[in-house]
Amino acid sequence: MNPIIKRNLRLYLALIVAICLVSVFSMSTSWASVFKHATLADITLYGTGGVKLTPTFSAEQTKYRVSVNSDITNLLIRATMAEADAMKINGQDVKTGDDYNAKLAVGKNKFELTVTAQSGATNTYTIYVKRENIKPVIDKFLKLNYTDPATGQTMPYRLFVPENYDASKAYPLVLFLHGSGERGDDNEAQLTANQGATIWAKPDEQAKHPCFVLAPQAHSGVGFDLTEGEDSGVVELSDDLTLALKIMDQVTENYNIDKKRLYATGVSQGGFGVWNVNEQYPKLFAAIVPICGGGNLQFASRLVNKPIWAFHAESDPIVSVSYSRNMINAIRNAGGKPMYSEFPREMFIKPMGHYSWVLAYQTSEMRDWLFKQKL
Repeated sequence: MNPIIKRNLRLYLALIVAICLVSVFSMSTSWASVFKHATLADITLYGTGGVKLTPTFSAEQTKYRVSVNSDITNLLIRATMAEADAMKINGQDVKTGDDYNAKLAVGKNKFELTVTAQSGATNTYTIYVKRENIKPVIDKFLKLNYTDPATGQTMPYRLFVPENYDASKAYPLVLFLHGSGERGDDNEAQLTANQGATIWAKPDEQAKHPCFVLAPQAHSGVGFDLTEGEDSGVVELSDDLTLALKIMDQVTENYNIDKKRLYATGVSQGGFGVWNVNEQYPKLFAAIVPICGGGNLQFASRLVNKPIWAFHAESDPIVSVSYSRNMINAIRNAGGKPMYSEFPREMFIKPMGHYSWVLAYQTSEMRDWLFKQKL
C-alpha cells in the first residue's frame, strides 16, 4: 500500500475513534443528566408525634416504609424536586415543596411520587405507610351495660380484663373519660376515636404494666363535665360522672383491684371530668392525667398532694390552654408539684391543636410514671 494512503487511513481511523468516544461520552453525560433531573432532592413526612422514613431519604433510594398508630388518620407529604419539571403523587399534580394530604386507611397505604424531567424521563418513589389496626385490641374489651339500682339510669361501658387474670393478685385500674365527640350509646366511639383507653391494653404495655381499663360512655348531650354547687366548698358531679364512679365501684367489687392504684385520665370534656372528680374525691385516685381540660380553681388546693401530669397544646382552638395553665399554677401556688407538658404552637398536631392527646398518650415516660404512683 502506498505509504501516503496508509498514513491517511490511520488518521481517518483515529478521527473516527475520537468521534465515537466523544459521542459515547456525550450520550452518557446526557443520560446521567436526564436521570439526575428526574430525581427528588428530599421527602419529608409530617404527622402528629413525628414520622420518619425508613430508610432515611436518599435520591437513589426509591422505596420507603412508615408505621403509625391507629389515631394518626393522615400525614402530609412534602417533596422537593431536584431539577425536574413535574411531579405527581398518586396521580395528583403537586408542586415542589407543597404539602400533599395523605389520608390513611387502616392497614397498608401506598403513595407513589412520580417525577418527570423535561426530556420525558421519569422516576418513581414509593412510600408504604402502615396504619395500625387497633381492632384486635378493642375486641378484647368486654362490652357491658350498667343500670343503677337506685335510679334506674343506665350507662354503656367497656372493660379490659388482663389476659390470664389471676384472682389472687391485685391489679391497678385505669379509668378513661372520653371527649364530647364520643358521647352516645354505641359503646364503641370511646375506644375508636383515640388511644385514651386502648393504649393501656396493648400487648406491649400489658407486658410491662398489666392492668384493668375502664371506659364508660357518656350519654348524648351530657358529658363528663362539672356542675358547681351553690354552697362554698361543694362540687356537684354530673350524672354521667356519678354513674362512671358507680361502675368503677362495681368493677372493684367483682375483680381483685388494687384500690391504692386507681388512675384516671381523660381528654377534652373528659379532661374536665378528671379534674373535677378529683376535686370532689381527692383521695380516690393515686394519680391523674388530664388532657386539654380544666377544673375549678376554687378547689385546686385539694389537689396539692395529688400526683398529676397534665397535657395541653398552646395552639388548642377548642379548649384554651389557659384552663390547664391556671389549674397548674393554682396547685403550685398552694404548694403542690404537678407535672405539666405544654406542646408549643409550632409543633405539628393534625388535624388541629386540640388533639394534644395523641402526643400525650405517645409519651411512654408518662405511662411508666403513672404506674409508679400509689396511695
